Amino acid sequence: MMRILYFILALLLIAIVIVLGLQVGSFESDLATIAEAFLNYNPDNTTHYAIVHLRLPRLLLALVVGAALAFCGYLMQAMVNNGLADPYLLGTASGASLGAVLVFFGFINISISGFYMPPVLAMAGAFIVTLVVVILGYRKRQLIPAQLLLAGIAISSLCTAIVGLLTFLSDSEGKLKSVIFWSMGSFERASWTLLPYPAIALIVALILFAFMQKQLNILMLGSERAQALGVQVSYTRWAILATVSIVTGFAVATSGPIGFVGLIVPHVTRGLLGTTGRSNLLFCAFVGGLFMLLCDLLSRIIYPPTGLPIGIITSFFGVPFFVYLLSRKNYKFSS
Repeated sequence: MMRILYFILALLLIAIVIVLGLQVGSFESDLATIAEAFLNYNPDNTTHYAIVHLRLPRLLLALVVGAALAFCGYLMQAMVNNGLADPYLLGTASGASLGAVLVFFGFINISISGFYMPPVLAMAGAFIVTLVVVILGYRKRQLIPAQLLLAGIAISSLCTAIVGLLTFLSDSEGKLKSVIFWSMGSFERASWTLLPYPAIALIVALILFAFMQKQLNILMLGSERAQALGVQVSYTRWAILATVSIVTGFAVATSGPIGFVGLIVPHVTRGLLGTTGRSNLLFCAFVGGLFMLLCDLLSRIIYPPTGLPIGIITSFFGVPFFVYLLSRKNYKFSS
């Protein structure tokens, strides 16, 4: 019963924050104006255009990206049986950033044979970096949490350094400003044409892993116990690695790297629904979307109308939470 109430509360809060977000911008809009923009849309009306084509896509992109990063964080923590794992700390987001930046700076055409290339390169970068970090995190066929974390920080720093070098060498002021703002996390590029990429990737991934929630729960007992209980550990981990790379790649390509969402939200989810809840993944996605919407709303209230980079807001929440997790003696879900 409590699980249903939590879902209803999350959906209600998401709806409220979206309505509030539609009112905040370069000019404030009341509820009557918002309703008129949707019911009697006039393309020549700048207020209607701003609400329907600027604010709403931004809010929906924040919802989708937050849900995607939280979902990926939950999967990564299950994959390595470690509560410190998330797409940002393990370098997945940095690898995706590097791939997308190669396109943004013109090293690769932004569209090839009709394919929008930033998500493609972001997925490739995310997959390669995550794979390298996981390999470096193993010692004597065991995944060592401290080693995994250090490997993630090291590879992430390398990717960030390469992005910094490309930024420094760029001779286009317009691209430079755009990439710098994007690299701190931003939904300014949100549009109806961009939104389907991360949304479809997330929905497909959620459907796929809805049938694998039991395997994920068992995997958090540790690889040896999971193997003994009949879970194909290697197959499950490769499925997680590929899925996280694809979903994170699309999220980062559209919004830039945004940290700590995938670290905080899975812990909140397990705190509310338990470690082995059957609907944890779906609820985690909802809470991740809600968290990102709140961060975006807060950023626009603090620094109107464009808002602060989202990565700055999430870091203020994420760093203290990360320090708290480090203060705990055990990061694993199983002892």
